[in-house]
Order: sequence, then C-alpha cells, then structure tokens
Amino acid sequence: MEFVLNSFLYLHIAAGALTLLLGPVAIYTNESNLRIHRPAGRVFFYAMLVVCASATFGFFRRPDFVFYQFLLGISVFVWAGVMRGFRALQFMKNGPVLPLDYVYTALLGFAGLAMVLRAGWMFARGVDPALPILFGVFGMASLWDASRNLRYFKNAGDVQRMEWLALHVSSMIGAFIASTTAFAVNAAPFLPWYLQWFGPTVLLVPVQVYFGRRLRARVSV
Repeated sequence: MEFVLNSFLYLHIAAGALTLLLGPVAIYTNESNLRIHRPAGRVFFYAMLVVCASATFGFFRRPDFVFYQFLLGISVFVWAGVMRGFRALQFMKNGPVLPLDYVYTALLGFAGLAMVLRAGWMFARGVDPALPILFGVFGMASLWDASRNLRYFKNAGDVQRMEWLALHVSSMIGAFIASTTAFAVNAAPFLPWYLQWFGPTVLLVPVQVYFGRRLRARVSV
C-alpha cells in the first residue's frame, strides 16, 4: 500500500512539474508559434488531468480530513476548467455540445455548492478563517464557472470562432494559475496563507485578461 501511495505522489509531482514548465511555453506561443504551442499545450492538458486525478486520490485516502475535502473541490474546479478549454477548440470547429460538457459542468456546480455550504458551516462554528475563506472563494468561483459554461452551451451556435479561442486560452491560463498556486503553497510555507493561495492569481490574471482581450478584439475584425 505504501508503494501505491508513493507512486501517486511521485506521479503528481512529475505531472505538476510538467505543467509549470510547459504552461508558460504554451501561453506565450499561442499566437506566435503554433508548432511549439500545440505539442506544449497537448502535454500540458494531459499533465493537468494527471494532477487532478492524483490529487483526488488524496481525498479517498482521508475523506474525513477537511483539507482533503478542499483539495477535492479544487481538483474538480481545475479539471472542469481544463475540459472547457479543450472542448472550446472543438466548438471552434462547429463541434456539438455533448453530454460530457454537462457532466463536468454539473460536477463543478455541485462541488462549488458543497464548498460554499462548507464555508458557511465553518464560519458559523468559529473555525480559523483561512479555510472557510478558501472554501468560500473557490466555491463561488466554481459556481460562477458552472453558470458561465451553461450560458456558452445554451448559445453555442451564436458564439463566434474567436470567442471560443479566447475561452480556450483563458481556461488554460486559469489551469496554469492553479498549478502555480499549488507550487506556491508547497514551496513557500514562509509566506502568509493568503499570499500562497491568492498571490499567483493576482500576478497572472492580468496575463489572462490581456490575451482574452486581444483575441476577443478580433471578433469585430
């Protein structure tokens, strides 16, 4: 059993390292060099799936442990975002909305609601504010993402090609932010908890906004 646990841990670390290495490559070549962007993005996508799957394994080891409950919610949040980013490329090619899209969106909404309710429960009992805040913030983000997915799916036929591309880029950068956050939490314990968890978001969201605006600006061209 110890061998299995260690194997999942090493797999998680290796996949996470790949996302940290290839994320910036895929981001900054998304317009300038598709020969590099596509293989880098493909490996990043599969590495993120491995990261989410291996992180979820931690929850099943200790489902009663609050932090592992939180990591499960984060894993669903990131997995759904990566899937949306992948599917956006297929929607660009007039691919149909599939039951799979509603499955990961429903799981995302359920996870978000569970995290928000968990945050309220912990606040009501006077738990140290760090965990309730994290549950609440990421739970609300999950609910917002789920509602955004449904809006896109409902009007998929009216969404222009460059808007799908912007959604793809935004979703994958969001996944990279999550990977960077995980690295900060594990590698910088000397920082206050709010800088570990929200610092990468503050630093990288402007990059996400920049590329999103550039791509959406092409819609009117």
